[in-house]
Amino acid sequence: MALDLPPLVADDWRRLGDRTDERSLSLATVTAETTVFEHRPTADALERLRSGGDVPARSLFTVDLQITPSLSAIGLEPAAALEMAAPKAREQFVDTIEDDGIAVGAERASEYIDRPDGAIGHLTVLEVAYPTDSDASVTNDAEAVADDGERADGGDATGETPTTATIDAEAHVAVWPAADAYVMAGGLLPLEAPDGADLLAAALDVNPARDREAIVDLFRGLELEAAADD
Repeated sequence: MALDLPPLVADDWRRLGDRTDERSLSLATVTAETTVFEHRPTADALERLRSGGDVPARSLFTVDLQITPSLSAIGLEPAAALEMAAPKAREQFVDTIEDDGIAVGAERASEYIDRPDGAIGHLTVLEVAYPTDSDASVTNDAEAVADDGERADGGDATGETPTTATIDAEAHVAVWPAADAYVMAGGLLPLEAPDGADLLAAALDVNPARDREAIVDLFRGLELEAAADD
């Protein structure tokens, strides 16, 4: 079942898309139903940053993880197996964004987190290199080709294909036990704007502290029982 955002953050975000993935483990099959949400106020800027991707540089996501056969059927309780489940859930998330051309780097944090309702989850924070369109870093200069033969898009006047441009970003992914399965949620946030793109940078409004707070609000308000009752 697709999981909605909590009311505390829902007004600034809208559903962008859904996908369902299935992975076979040694004892069970895990089905992940992922919903991606984009940030309404900066949606146009995010589209200009990268027009072809499924996961915006500033986005939230929820994932309903269903396990067949159920954990109870194989003698496991979700809370007791969280230490084993968290890395698998993280791998599933990494696969999802890497399928969208987003490069995942080093782990910045790995820790247990609690919610106001007492639910204990596990959080992982990852470094990300987010790809941008070739013209996202074009300067405001009207001339596309400079006197020295270099083009504003990062290539050169010979037509040689430039290396894919990226910006530094950060991914947060957390997982909690819910009844006989798990719930996962998190977000992606930009840490910088492309060099030389002043107008895009202003529209993108890079603010990691604000974006991290939105992710924390998602963690605090996500309805775990919605997945448990499915």
